[in-house]
Amino acid sequence: MSSLLRTLLCGLALTIAATAAVADDGLWMPQQIPQLGDELRKRGLQLDPKQFADLTGFPMGAVVHLGGCSASFVSPQGLIATNHHCVYGALQFNATPQNDLVKNGFLAKTMTEEVQALPDARVYVTTNIEDVTAQILAKMPASDEERAKTITRRRREMINECEKAGGTRCLVASYFDGAQYLRITQMEIRDVRLVYAPPLGVGNFGDEIDNWMWPRHTGDFGFYRAYVGKDGKPADFSRENVPYQPKHHLKISTRDLDPGDLVFVAGYPGVTERHSVALEVEHDEAYDLPTAIRYRQLLNDVLQARGKDNRDIALKNASRIASLENYLKKYTGTLESFRSIGVLEAKRKEEAAIRAAIANDPKLTAEYDAAFGELTKLLNEQSATRERDTVFGWLYTASPMLSQANTLYRLSQEKTKADLDRADDYTERNRKRLAASMTRTRRSIEPGSDRAGLRLFLLEAAKLPANQRIKPVDDALAATGATGTEAQVDALLDKLYASTNIGNADIEKAMFEETTEQLLARKDSMLDFAASLRKFGAENDRRNLARAGALSRIRPVILNALRVTRGGRLYPDANSTLRVAFGTVEGYAPRDAVRFAPQTDVRGILEKDTGVEPFNSPKKLLERARAKEFGTYADPELGSMPVAFISTTTVTNGSSGSATLNAWGELNGLAFDMNWEGVGADYVVDPDVTRTIHVDSRYMLWVMDAVDGAHNVLRELGMKPVF
Repeated sequence: MSSLLRTLLCGLALTIAATAAVADDGLWMPQQIPQLGDELRKRGLQLDPKQFADLTGFPMGAVVHLGGCSASFVSPQGLIATNHHCVYGALQFNATPQNDLVKNGFLAKTMTEEVQALPDARVYVTTNIEDVTAQILAKMPASDEERAKTITRRRREMINECEKAGGTRCLVASYFDGAQYLRITQMEIRDVRLVYAPPLGVGNFGDEIDNWMWPRHTGDFGFYRAYVGKDGKPADFSRENVPYQPKHHLKISTRDLDPGDLVFVAGYPGVTERHSVALEVEHDEAYDLPTAIRYRQLLNDVLQARGKDNRDIALKNASRIASLENYLKKYTGTLESFRSIGVLEAKRKEEAAIRAAIANDPKLTAEYDAAFGELTKLLNEQSATRERDTVFGWLYTASPMLSQANTLYRLSQEKTKADLDRADDYTERNRKRLAASMTRTRRSIEPGSDRAGLRLFLLEAAKLPANQRIKPVDDALAATGATGTEAQVDALLDKLYASTNIGNADIEKAMFEETTEQLLARKDSMLDFAASLRKFGAENDRRNLARAGALSRIRPVILNALRVTRGGRLYPDANSTLRVAFGTVEGYAPRDAVRFAPQTDVRGILEKDTGVEPFNSPKKLLERARAKEFGTYADPELGSMPVAFISTTTVTNGSSGSATLNAWGELNGLAFDMNWEGVGADYVVDPDVTRTIHVDSRYMLWVMDAVDGAHNVLRELGMKPVF
């Protein structure tokens, strides 16, 4: 263990143990929860806090990762609860214009009716975590680029060693900005099937109008099932496979839920920036967020227009549009919160507090100043080419076909290297995953939409300033011989889409196995364009590698100073690994003279419903709600059917589908969103307004029972149908 890490963790443990009250802003590592035990018991915890540190025990052994979402086992037969928007891709993948699962939902009444979710769908069950910091950071080279390469190589060697036994997926994750590395072992379940998702009018009630907003009335839930081979080991999709039997699963709660109740959120939050410096926040506020908003809006408009009068095209673009709109609204809210709660000013005050806290330690002050100066230089260098680099990345986002061609071309180059030296996506361990991902992408390719999206960003590339040009794009446009930017772009697009086989399943599968020479010999227009862009991309990769090496040196020093300032109480920024947040069910006041209650019920659905998307609930739901037919699921204090609730916990993207646990470790809901006023919490948490939005478990059960007749799923959850 490094001396810096030892300082970080020892200070953390001592200070947390002595802290009388802990704020609800943390995304804590499970291993840190026992140190918070006294405070949690005072707030009503009925479990032993040490249980959270046991990743193979209850309840953490039931919490799983889906890649981009979180989830949890809720039955002995591998049934998995997550958000509706986390199973949305599976609904789209299996939908047709004749069987519109996106709109109508899906219910398998027997296991034989369950369908493969997605070719690349995975369930990751964490089984072990070990500290490997000393091995990763031993004897680092002086060059930042070589430092980054060394860290990458050592991580891969540890991963390969971990995965020798087979059936596991391992990663070596960085914590505390590179001060600590943990090797995480997970069971990788590759056969994932769609079991049940309510209609769009439940699972996405309110759509983008209500997204990131409170009060909320969305039944954002759905169910998968994990399957394995008959030997109990992970296996590729096969009808011969059997349901996975987890060691632990969560009981669905029907307990009453009231304001002030303690709740936990257990899942895999993606990325937060709470330990960023003021200059990074300044860059995000001035450029990154406004640009992300503008480009998402432009591409979303293009895709929406393509599918306006064609449901088949709309279905192909559905997942892309959902993702664009989700982040579009979040980034809009984040930028707004930057101004409303003063994120940049808060970061500047934090930096002033750091300097004051370490002022009496000349050695630490000198280290901090040197690191801060280096970081400032790196950030300014990155800012100098940000327009070019942003547009270059969006070319691939806008065109799944160009992205697919780039994947094939890069694969042909990377597989000539030793496996340890390849880019991560192209290693042998990721070969099946890469092929499955390409299959999934191919299913959603719509050439007209692809062309329209690529056109948008070729025009953006043509607007770049003279010192930030993308030369291969300029060369391709000039080679058309056309006059005028738009004419050149259209001529290039005519060429790219007239003679390409990208999107053809059989030909792409053959390409997947070919050498670079064989690919280029095809004279495929899209492949050739991807190849021409690759040299530029490789130069960017090298710069990013050197920057990553430098940051792995610099950031732990800055974070150590922050730890001193905070008296040792510190959790690492989110990095898509298992975390636990806790807080209480509590409302908030978003503005003067307005106070939001912490729970919503079906009366809000009746008030909002218009019969037209996105406020078009199923007829049976409206009938049951109007008749107040709630069975045993009603909330006694509300006197109605609860739908959603908010808590003082914090989440971010990737937390979607996280198990919301009550004080007994029962699943009393699923986290699915943040509130509009709190989306700036990726940077700074304002405890007065930051809230997590959860769908109430009782609403989930009521919809399953009274609306969709999912009685087979209900019984599997240990519930007796009422309707």
